[in-house]
Amino acid sequence: DKGALVRLLFQNEHLVAERDGEVVASTPDLICVLDHETGEPVTTEGMRYGNRVAVLGVPCDSRWTTPDGLRLTGPGAFGYDHEYVSITSGGTK
Repeated sequence: DKGALVRLLFQNEHLVAERDGEVVASTPDLICVLDHETGEPVTTEGMRYGNRVAVLGVPCDSRWTTPDGLRLTGPGAFGYDHEYVSITSGGTK
């Protein structure tokens, strides 16, 4: 994905990752941002213009992807109007 434009949407944590305008990961999966050089985590408060970072997606426990789990932690629970996009399915539902 080198050269792709990745946009991270967050509240207290990263909730949605878009690559070149397409949602590729969303809550309840975990979206982690690491410093490109050190591998140290970069928090939402630590993000700055010009940071060189790597963005990783980590699948959530399958209990969070049930209808009840998604009602609590899916994108809609945070006000986003798209459905859950699983990172394990290559950016599709």
